[in-house]
Amino acid sequence: MNELRGLQCFVTLAEELNFSRAAERLHIAQPALSQQIRALEDRVGTQLIDRTRRPLRLTEAGQYLATEARQILGSLAEVTQGALEIGVGRRGWLSIGFTRSSMYSVLPPALKAFHQAYPQVELKLFEMLTDEQTDALRDMRIHIGIGRQPLAEPGYTTLPLLRERLVVLMASDHPLAKRKKVRIDELADTPLILYPKHQNAQFKRTVQALYRDAGVTPFVAHQAYEIQTAIALVAAGLGVTVVGESVARHGRADVVARHLDGPGAAQRTVLAATFRSDDASPHLRAFLECLPPPLASTL
Repeated sequence: MNELRGLQCFVTLAEELNFSRAAERLHIAQPALSQQIRALEDRVGTQLIDRTRRPLRLTEAGQYLATEARQILGSLAEVTQGALEIGVGRRGWLSIGFTRSSMYSVLPPALKAFHQAYPQVELKLFEMLTDEQTDALRDMRIHIGIGRQPLAEPGYTTLPLLRERLVVLMASDHPLAKRKKVRIDELADTPLILYPKHQNAQFKRTVQALYRDAGVTPFVAHQAYEIQTAIALVAAGLGVTVVGESVARHGRADVVARHLDGPGAAQRTVLAATFRSDDASPHLRAFLECLPPPLASTL
């Protein structure tokens, strides 16, 4: 730090070429400034200021040092400012894992608010299943995961953000399309289009449990990786699919959404944010402020 202070004093003197004015700018006494310059010259091993001239002049070595010192001090200021901005969450990066359905509800407005508040923070987005988010958090590949009904695990904090009803999507010309509500057992003869097509998909298991609780073994006609693919297959009349209400609000004109009746009517699906409890990243904390307030009750 003494070396940096000596460089700051020398650059100021090089700009003013007057000990009194330089000392005033530095808010130190003139003898103290002279001492700093002498100490710097001793460390460098050569004279930097020609004190025999009025006004003062830099020696050739002093001119070189002044040029280089300005660059060093400028870089230091940039690094210091960068560290400050990272420390308060204005710069850096934030990695988010998300399920496709979160893009129909909580995630887009949160991303917009965060980007507007912290435009210098790089957002890294990774679409992944809820179960995959746990591994990604453990491996520190993501800071936060937005998924459906994640399992509670030690060392992680989970905040429920959205609790919504399940709805059945069917083609607008389906025999049950004129009904306001349908029962799962009434769909026993209608092919089911499952989403997403992954063995460990949490939402897929939720839908299967919905049919099982209604005493129905569905005929799964198709399984889709993409939610829009599942909806397109519904529009083509190839079956029905089950989604959360937020997804249904972004549907198509040739597809209708119907709420469930009977035992399945009480079924809810929860979208939640999960992150490592010991993650002190200011970017993560700033992003949490952009998400909806956590629901009062737990998963």
